[in-house]
Amino acid sequence: MSEEKTKTKLLDAISPLQNRWFIVIGAILIQLALGTIYCWGTLTVFITPFLQEEKTATVFIFGVGLLAFAITMIFAGQLQQKIGPMKTAFIGGALMGGGVIISAFMTSLWGLIFTYGIIFGSGIGFAYVCPIAAAAKWFPDKKGLINGLAVAGFGAGAFIFNFVIKGLASVSIPTMFIVLGIIYMIMIGLGALTLHNPPEGWTPEGWTAPPAQVGVTSHTDISRNETIKTKSFWILWGMFVLSAISGLMVLGSYANFARSVDASENFIYVIGSVNFVLLGSIMALFNGLGRVFWGKLADMLNYKKAMLIMFGLQGILMILYFFTNGSPFMYWIVSPAIIFCFGGNFSLFPTATADLFGTKNLGPNYGIVFTAYGIAGFLGATMVQIIVSALGSYLVLFIIMGVMSLIAAGLSFMVKPPESEK
Repeated sequence: MSEEKTKTKLLDAISPLQNRWFIVIGAILIQLALGTIYCWGTLTVFITPFLQEEKTATVFIFGVGLLAFAITMIFAGQLQQKIGPMKTAFIGGALMGGGVIISAFMTSLWGLIFTYGIIFGSGIGFAYVCPIAAAAKWFPDKKGLINGLAVAGFGAGAFIFNFVIKGLASVSIPTMFIVLGIIYMIMIGLGALTLHNPPEGWTPEGWTAPPAQVGVTSHTDISRNETIKTKSFWILWGMFVLSAISGLMVLGSYANFARSVDASENFIYVIGSVNFVLLGSIMALFNGLGRVFWGKLADMLNYKKAMLIMFGLQGILMILYFFTNGSPFMYWIVSPAIIFCFGGNFSLFPTATADLFGTKNLGPNYGIVFTAYGIAGFLGATMVQIIVSALGSYLVLFIIMGVMSLIAAGLSFMVKPPESEK
């Protein structure tokens, strides 16, 4: 092999501009850090006694973090269009890591709401959209799979960091925050270095865009201002709220549901003694796997059919969930299965956004679609116990969530490209 060919192959292996898979590696590294927002179930065990607050109060830190995450994405999507995904991701890493480090000096609920809620959550919002938007431009031929891989780390990050947090918290809470903040900055910084947009008009070698599927895809790129004027945007937004809130309600209540007690403070159900740290980590892993699986299914079928299957399965599982209380085996099966479906939201909705409104403006367009998750996230994180108390039973809550998922499945038939609305 000639020296020139050897150099070419080496460049192909190490240059993000030559090898698009480096973008995916960087995206996963970033998302592993960002996904630690889902470690709240583990973190709150240590934070609640540290602050000397009730768990029902500290959950607002998590809720505000999710809301800040979603709101910030509105601006982050537009910013990465102007200054590029690398610089925007660096901003996100600085905010996220900085917010966690400053949290080491907070000793009140309101202090942590500001640092670990608003600053930390805003950092996630800035960094989250960058790998999704960049990867979509590099992989027009594998949108669903790449969206799934790009955000798989977000779901799986909690699987790793649940154990890291538990180990660091045994030293001290301030030490835990400082070390975590430094780790997050390093991970996001390294991942950001891989984020570049391809040259204008670039396509994979030998690939040509397939013809648009009638009623499913469009090859027209439209701006965010045009996107929010379409019916499909609002249908998509509503579907995201309905589906995401179901998974979030489970994430926010699976342990409390299992550990329901009677007047004598005895567990009502046999699932009350489950190892919830292990279960939470397994659910985080299934969250990540679901993002890849449903994204790949969207490539094989299309996003509408994948959504119909996912929402339908999630709805059935939600309605059945209450009845796992008499069987630890079924509880261990159904809990991760619901989160496996929940994870699909984060690959299917960016894929749908790209197919409906184009990849050129995917950052700002998905940023506005993602506000649906902010609404679902805040309600799902903070309202579970209030709703259960009002309804008097987890059974009613899970049935309502199941019906909402099935409504989202029905709405998938109504989504169509903007040109089909005319």
